[in-house]
Amino acid sequence: MTNSLPCRYRQLDQVLKGGMGEVIVCQDLNLDRKVAIKFIQDDNDTSRLTDEIQAMCKLHQDIRSKHIVQIFDVILDEENRRPGIVQEYIEGEDLVSRVLTQELSKNEYIKILYQIISGISDIHEKDLIHRDIKPNNIKFDAANLIKIFDFGLTRTENQNNSTMGFKGTTLFAAPELYSSGFVHFTKAIDIYAFGVTARYIAGLELDESFSKIPPSTSPKPSFKEVTFELSNDITNILDQTLAFNPQDRPSAQTIKDVLKKHLLFGKHRALLTSNGRTEVISKDKSSVNLNIDNVGSLTIQYNGLDFVVAHYAGNITVNRNSIRVNQLLPNNCVITFEGDHSRTFITFDISNPEVVL
Repeated sequence: MTNSLPCRYRQLDQVLKGGMGEVIVCQDLNLDRKVAIKFIQDDNDTSRLTDEIQAMCKLHQDIRSKHIVQIFDVILDEENRRPGIVQEYIEGEDLVSRVLTQELSKNEYIKILYQIISGISDIHEKDLIHRDIKPNNIKFDAANLIKIFDFGLTRTENQNNSTMGFKGTTLFAAPELYSSGFVHFTKAIDIYAFGVTARYIAGLELDESFSKIPPSTSPKPSFKEVTFELSNDITNILDQTLAFNPQDRPSAQTIKDVLKKHLLFGKHRALLTSNGRTEVISKDKSSVNLNIDNVGSLTIQYNGLDFVVAHYAGNITVNRNSIRVNQLLPNNCVITFEGDHSRTFITFDISNPEVVL
């Protein structure tokens, strides 16, 4: 099929076939950049393209996610009277190719999962449900950053998040999507698909419990099977993504927070300030002892992940609540030493380092 594109777009040789149509790679002559223009082949899929346009416009309304493909324009192919989405052209390989050609280290694995769940978290923040999270819909750009694309099945939570019959991709579809009749779904279906994707990336078998239709109610194999040893909290939260009951699956933000903590291992600094004096706790100085004469003492240790109360003596509070051993200190708080006739206040602030991808 020939295409009649606006004059600012010059078609290049590449025409990529997608699930519901074709993607034409073009040069945007005005901005001197490559773009991908997505058209539908079948008029019956027009609603999918409309849904994708609405979803992507909503996603980029207030923020720009690093991990979601950008939409630049919506055009009309005059010759064939069909709409098209002009979006960011992703130069790199998809997740399937990466997994097949490279053996990942534990840190690389966690970084990939972190980027995927960050994209899903951004989608969910807009009350959108992607509905088709899978390795084929995830690519690496030229800077090696993860990008999620193909929003043709996207729905808005509490608005149009129901369907008649199955929609999605077998293996990656949550059990509740196989219900007969009218199916109501939530953001939890994206979390399940993320969990299956995480197993795929780790090279773990997607056995009969995934391929059975509907998926088996029995517990899924654990992420303890991965060849590189994951921490217990990462293993546990990844296992939870595959819970049969959608209410038992964690939120995207919760998963993101757990993965982020491990990617930032040893990179935090805590600053304690009192009466103009400061103390710093970091990987270079992982423990601090605070002593207030005739009042009390406190030892705080940094284990690379959290700042923990290792020992205390006396009447000490954190944000006016009693302190306890093994307590994790919050990012910002006031530690108070309560004496018989005086109080000593110490402010405690943890830095907020960024994950370097």
